[in-house]
Amino acid sequence: MWKKMKFGNIPIFPKLIITFLVIMMPLFALSLTLNELGKQEVKNQISNSTSTTIHYYFMSLEKELERISRAQQEFINDEDLMQLSYQMPIMTDYMRTKAINNLKMKLTALKDSSVYVKDISIYIDSLGSAVSTSNAPNNPNVKKEAEEIVEATSSSGFPLTFWKDRLYLNLTYPNILINRDSKPPQFIQNIELSVDALRNALNAFPQEGGAILFNENWTVANDKYPEPVAEIRKQLGKQLESEIGQAAVFTKQVSVGKEKYVVIYEKSAFLEAALLFYFPENIILGQLKTYGTWFWLLVCCSIVIVILFSYGIYLLIHRPLQILIKRFRNVEEGNFNAALPSIRQDEFGYIFNRFDRTVQSLKTLIDELYVQKIRLQQSELKQLQMQITPHFLYNSFFILHRLIKNDENETAEKVSKNLGDYFQFITRNGLEEVSIENEVNHVRSYVEIQNIRFSNRITTDFQPLPAGFQDIMIPRLIFQPLVENAYEHGLGDVVAEGRLHIGYEIAEDKLYFSVEDNGAGLTEEQLADMRRKLAFDEEGETTGLVNIQRRLKLKYGERGGLEVMPGAMGGLLVRIYIPNDKHDKNDKPYKGE
Repeated sequence: MWKKMKFGNIPIFPKLIITFLVIMMPLFALSLTLNELGKQEVKNQISNSTSTTIHYYFMSLEKELERISRAQQEFINDEDLMQLSYQMPIMTDYMRTKAINNLKMKLTALKDSSVYVKDISIYIDSLGSAVSTSNAPNNPNVKKEAEEIVEATSSSGFPLTFWKDRLYLNLTYPNILINRDSKPPQFIQNIELSVDALRNALNAFPQEGGAILFNENWTVANDKYPEPVAEIRKQLGKQLESEIGQAAVFTKQVSVGKEKYVVIYEKSAFLEAALLFYFPENIILGQLKTYGTWFWLLVCCSIVIVILFSYGIYLLIHRPLQILIKRFRNVEEGNFNAALPSIRQDEFGYIFNRFDRTVQSLKTLIDELYVQKIRLQQSELKQLQMQITPHFLYNSFFILHRLIKNDENETAEKVSKNLGDYFQFITRNGLEEVSIENEVNHVRSYVEIQNIRFSNRITTDFQPLPAGFQDIMIPRLIFQPLVENAYEHGLGDVVAEGRLHIGYEIAEDKLYFSVEDNGAGLTEEQLADMRRKLAFDEEGETTGLVNIQRRLKLKYGERGGLEVMPGAMGGLLVRIYIPNDKHDKNDKPYKGE
C-alpha cells in the first residue's frame, strides 16, 4: 500500500512534519545552550545599564545638594548679613529693615532654586530673632531650636544633620566646632531639606524598584517594595559596615524567600550617606524566562530551515501556490472566466476546486449587485428630488392677496408671473437633470418673489451667470434650496439692512455657486455639527443641505459637493461645486464681485 502511494499524494501536513523534524532534532540541544548564554549576557547588560542609570541619578542628587551647600557657605560674605550681625547698634530702623528684606529675598531665591529646599532660616544673635522664608509667626524658641540643630550637627555628622525627623544643612558662624571659645555664634543658618522631595526623587528613578537613602542616623525611602528591605540590609550588613566612611559601588544578587533581587549599592563621601537600590530579578528576566526558549529556537531554526528547505518548499508548496496566485491575479484584473484545472488529489486540489466555485459564485453576485446598485441610485435620486416641495406657497399667496387688495396690480402681476414660472419648473419638468441656465432662472423667480416679500428688510445681489456655462447639465433643484435656507435661517431674525449675495466662481477644475448672507451665522459647534452631517458621519433625515450633498455625491462622486464656512459679511457662506470640464488652462480664474 505504501509502495503504491506516491509522495506527491500524501497530505501536506505530514510532509512538513516529517521534513522539519529530521532537520530540527540535531539543533534543539544547541539552541537551548545558546539561549542560556544569551540570557546571562542580557542579564549582565541590563544590570550594568541599570547601575549606570542609578549612578547618574544619584550623582545628580549629590551635585544638587552640594550646590545648595556651596550657596549656603556664600552667605558668610553676605553684606546684609554681616551688617545685621556686627553693626546692629549703629543701624537705623530703615537700614535694619532694608537689610532684613534684602536678606530674606536672597534666602527666598535660594529656596526657589531647588525643589529639595523646604525652608531656610537664619538666627542672628545681635537681632535676637530669625529671618526665614516661611510666613509663620516668630517662634519664641527659635534660638533654642537653632542651638539644638548645631548640637545635632556635631553629633550626627556633616553636611546632613538629622533633628526631630527632619534633615538640615547647617551653617554656624563662627564655627563653634573650630572656635571653642565661650562666645555665641553671630548667626546660625539652617536649610531644611524636603523629605518628600527626596522621596519623590527616589520614586523618579527610571527603573522600577525600591530605593533607600540612608546613613547611621536617618533613612529616606520610596514606597516601592518595602517588604524585603530589612532582610536585604541584614544580608548585606557586614559588607555595608566595611564600606562605611569611604565611597564604594557594588552590585549583588540577594535571595529573600523565593524571590531573587538585584541590589545596587553606592556610597557618597560628600553626603556621608549611601543609596541602596533593589528590584526583583524577574523584572528583567521574566519575559526572557517565559519566551526566550521559543524565541531563540524559532530564530536559529528559521535561518537554517530557510536555507536547507528552499528547494524542498519549492517542490512541495511553491508550484501549486504559483498556479493559485496566477488565478488570483486573473480575478484581480476582472477575469472571472479563466479555467483552473484540478488534477491533484491532495489539499491543493481541494483548494483549487473550492476556489473555482467561489469565483463563479462571486461573479454571479457581482452581476446581480451591480444592477441592483444602479437601480437603487436612480430610485434614491428620484426620491430625493421629490422631497423638495414649494413650502413657501402659503406666503406667496398671502403676498399676492395683499397686493391685489391694495390695487398694486403691476407688482401683483410680477409676483403671479414668477410664481407661475416657479411651480411650472417644479411640477411639469420631469427631467432628472436641467441646464444651469434653467436652474438659475428658477432661482431668480424665487428671489423676485422674496424681494417683494422682504423689500424693507433684505437687499439681494444676484450676479449673472458667466458666459459659456448655460448648457451644462446638473441635477434639478439644487440651487434654490440654498437660497431658501439663507432666507429662512440666515436672515430669518434680521429686521433691517439684511444682505444676500448670490454669485459664481470659476476655478481650474470646478464651478462654484455660492450663497452668502450677513445674518448671525453659526457657532463653531454648530458649524462642526453641520460638517459632520454633510460628511454622512451621522444618520438623520435627508433634507435641506444634507439632501443636496447626497444628490451631488450620487451624481459627481468626489468631484462635486457642498461646503459651509463663515462668510466675509459676518454670516454664513454656503457654496456648491461641480466639475468644470470646459476650463481652458489659458483662461484666468473668474470670481463674481
